Amino acid sequence: MEEAREYKCPACGAGLVYGAQSGDMLCEYCDSHFTLEQLEEIASAENEASGQDEMSWESTEASGGEEGEYSAIICPSCGAEIVADETTAATECVYCGNPTVIRKKLTGVFKPDWVIPFKITKKQAVEALGKLYKGKSLLPDAFTKDNRIEKVTGVYVPYWLFDCHANGNMAYDATRVSVYSDARFNYTRTDKYLVTRSGSADFKSIPVDACSKLDNKYTEAIEPYDYSELTEFSDMYLSGYMADRYDVESKDCTSRADERVRASLFAEFTQSVQGYSTVTPRNGKVQNTNGKVQYALMPVWMLNTKYKDKIYTFAMNGQTGRLIGDLPIDKGKAWGQFLLWSGIISLGASAIALLTMLL
Repeated sequence: MEEAREYKCPACGAGLVYGAQSGDMLCEYCDSHFTLEQLEEIASAENEASGQDEMSWESTEASGGEEGEYSAIICPSCGAEIVADETTAATECVYCGNPTVIRKKLTGVFKPDWVIPFKITKKQAVEALGKLYKGKSLLPDAFTKDNRIEKVTGVYVPYWLFDCHANGNMAYDATRVSVYSDARFNYTRTDKYLVTRSGSADFKSIPVDACSKLDNKYTEAIEPYDYSELTEFSDMYLSGYMADRYDVESKDCTSRADERVRASLFAEFTQSVQGYSTVTPRNGKVQNTNGKVQYALMPVWMLNTKYKDKIYTFAMNGQTGRLIGDLPIDKGKAWGQFLLWSGIISLGASAIALLTMLL
């Protein structure tokens, strides 16, 4: 079995969850709240009094299945066995509902360097999704009725953060066009130039999603994160949320990081080429040095909902509240509105024609 950890309330024994707004560990049953330091002091005192380690269970061999695909953990609250895939690092017990952190999944190379804790609460996420649907006249009624937005789930998504110093060179073909005339002809003169730019920049915390389960178009659409709030990792922040560890190696993400460095540096170069009629990039080169990669978990609120055999995904930045997602269109309503507006426009055109004839 995998080793699991549950933060329990010292007052009533219920499971604690990380509070996105307060930054403390909260008990949803007795309303108590504790800082991580207080929990560690309480645990230390209890261990000294009992003469036992903080964690009293031992890891044992998983039975059944192929290693690396699924693993079994014992819920420290009710004793039920929970099956999780190889990347799940935090979940909840389906029997008693208590949050569980699978600590073995977050050790060694899988231990994150940093985490950005949730700041957006589940209530705020549900309200934002409700506002997204509001006023969408072409949204199918069945979609909003069966959507169950209260099922939105908080997930810590693994990211690689790339730091580097980049040197770049860029060449452009540019023109200046001038027009003049004499008594007989009009003339157009085109002067051609080779324009070059070079420079360097420092890049810090370029994010690349390290989870194959989530489409990059969602993770990149909810950026940016405020990296000034990167916090040294503690599994305390995972309690009450889902979490995955990375399943895409950093070396397999470098091409995406290189692409973002290149695009950012060349955009700065291009912005500096002013005063020409046309500017066309010819070629460019970027060299990265002092590269450094760190591992972090980022907060995301996720909702996957099915409508007419298609999955619609909504993602929200759990720190800033930036929300993206696709919405279906009711074709019947769309045709109804088209015919309505066509009738109004046709009626208006007829009225204008009649007035013109009368005048």
